[in-house]
Amino acid sequence: MPSDKCPYHKCDGTGWIWKRDWSKRHLPNKKDEWQEQCDCYEQLMKQREIERKLDLAQIPPIFKDATVNSFDVNLYKQSDSRETATTAKKAAANYVSNFKTMQEYGKGLYLFSEVKGSGKTRLVSSIANALMKMYGVDLAFLKADDLLTQIKKTFNGKTESTESEIIQLFRNVEVLVIDDIAVEKSTDFAERVFFNVLDYRLEHKKVTLFTGNKTIDNLGNVYIEGRVSSRIKKMSLEVYMPEESIRDDEAESENKELEKILFG
Repeated sequence: MPSDKCPYHKCDGTGWIWKRDWSKRHLPNKKDEWQEQCDCYEQLMKQREIERKLDLAQIPPIFKDATVNSFDVNLYKQSDSRETATTAKKAAANYVSNFKTMQEYGKGLYLFSEVKGSGKTRLVSSIANALMKMYGVDLAFLKADDLLTQIKKTFNGKTESTESEIIQLFRNVEVLVIDDIAVEKSTDFAERVFFNVLDYRLEHKKVTLFTGNKTIDNLGNVYIEGRVSSRIKKMSLEVYMPEESIRDDEAESENKELEKILFG
């Protein structure tokens, strides 16, 4: 049966559609049941290859069903935060609906807020979900620090993939989401890796989405050579998120609902 697991809602999420035509049953050597590849099959295979090579390459499970439309700006208590969130939500929706144009220019988004728990990861996950469902893109989603960890694992043989294979995956994946850029400890290694990946993606107009707690102009304080920040500035549009955390409020609301089960 068609499932939401299929971006085109044609198969059950396996990449195959089971066909049946009983009118052929009377014909010799004719099968009345067979399987055909769904339109999502190629995307599914690409995603499995990404997951095979990387331990962490998926949208966080907590946000796997998140949508731009369900991004609730009323969770913010401050009026200016709600106004900023409304603008960010509109930008996210417009980006998704105009993705093909953005893709032609190789433009992604950079969601910025200094405050943790302000909704950056939630909104960028919503965008990523929409791009996979609406456009069938293959996508890798990682925390910036996890991206570096994936490469470090190749140094001691903890993974079958080589450093060059991991780098190539990050370079070539259709859409790359880097969450919490510049949060990791600043090192020459980090700057080299990000430059290696982003320079290629910039030159080949590959879409990259970022979240960060520093403005693009202030990324130079972390990546001191300036090559990383200049590329991020060229390949993304900056979207400001509220300077207000809603994580604790969401947790409190969720806990109240569960407490009704325990103590109600």
